[in-house]
Amino acid sequence: MPAPTPTPSTRRAIDEGAPHIVALLAQLGYETPLDIVRRNIALSNAGGDDAAFVAVDENAQIVGCIGLHALTMFHLAGRLGRITALVVEESARGSGVGHALMAAAHAWFDKRGCEKFEVTSSDHRVAAHRFYARHGYARDGQRLARKSQTSSLT
Repeated sequence: MPAPTPTPSTRRAIDEGAPHIVALLAQLGYETPLDIVRRNIALSNAGGDDAAFVAVDENAQIVGCIGLHALTMFHLAGRLGRITALVVEESARGSGVGHALMAAAHAWFDKRGCEKFEVTSSDHRVAAHRFYARHGYARDGQRLARKSQTSSLT
């Protein structure tokens, strides 16, 4: 019988992990420049309403990351916790990394006073949708998006 895989640990993302996060985001199809990831890590560690966590394996290697945001809801008293990026290293999928990141996210959301959690995920990510459903997420309306006329996003 094989030995059980150790549960990955999670921690806040730090600048030194930025190159690994860039590589992880590329697995989702996001070609995010290193300077943007570094800027976003710094912002997430500034104590505001954004956070970035990484999961590390038993060798202290980054094997996953998650980006979080806490938003004030205009129409309700509570806050909204939003996951805008979650990726697990392809070779580590199915080993509990995603679950560890979700636990970190939910704990952070609870500390920020979030009463509702949501995740954004492209329609083509069917396996991800099944993963989120196992964590209690269900389709809730439809998100529509528009890019700014002055945006540098393509």
